[in-house]
Amino acid sequence: MKSAILFTLAATAGLASAQSISAGCTDSLKGLLASPDAACLNPSALLSFFVGTSQSVPDTINNWLGGLCSTGTCSNDTLAAVVANVTTGCASDLGSSVSATVTQIVQEVYPTVRNIMCLKDDSSNQLCVTETLNNLETLVGKLSFSDFNIGTAFTDFGKIVTGAANLACTNCVKAAFRLASPLPIVQQFPQAAQQAALQVDAICGANFIENSTSDSDSQDGVTQTATTEAFTTTKSNSALVMPVNKMVGAMLFLLAAFTLLG
Repeated sequence: MKSAILFTLAATAGLASAQSISAGCTDSLKGLLASPDAACLNPSALLSFFVGTSQSVPDTINNWLGGLCSTGTCSNDTLAAVVANVTTGCASDLGSSVSATVTQIVQEVYPTVRNIMCLKDDSSNQLCVTETLNNLETLVGKLSFSDFNIGTAFTDFGKIVTGAANLACTNCVKAAFRLASPLPIVQQFPQAAQQAALQVDAICGANFIENSTSDSDSQDGVTQTATTEAFTTTKSNSALVMPVNKMVGAMLFLLAAFTLLG
């Protein structure tokens, strides 16, 4: 449930921010989509999501994660370069002193968030994120990028709450909690982490999260698909053509997905 809601909020933020950010920030984000520095995040696979194609949201996200998980990890230097490009171009929007803080957070959470996003449910043979989005569609109907806005988010929230068990009570959620719990940013807010676990327990039964004591993905009934090899940067001469506001939304969606745990 948490992953699906955060995807919705990230996309909403992308749409809203694309309408109000500075020209310098727009140019920075647009350039980053085609930058070799960002290639390890597989941004090109998300482009169809923002240009009005008929491909479904779960299929688009599944294609993106398939490349993201199989092509290797981003280095700390690469992540720092991506953050630097964004924070420099968006200094008037974000403030000039955020780069070091954001870089540290991104570098700390990226490996774990990537591992969480690359989990596959053994019972359904689907990536956990894809499975969650498919389950979400059974509750709120077919998802599209145009559906991700404040109005529909609040309208769909009641439906999500009603069907929360189908989204939250899964082996994927157990594995995600286990992977996220050692993160420094999670350890800094133990009460928030405990409250999140209690909220899932309230839906799925007492100690649903706490009783998951496995030390490996396989014991959780999920498989880790993320390769541990380093990503090798390759330059491309192909041009990326898409409306500026949708391009900015795509980049914000991509960055938000890696900075929010779910």
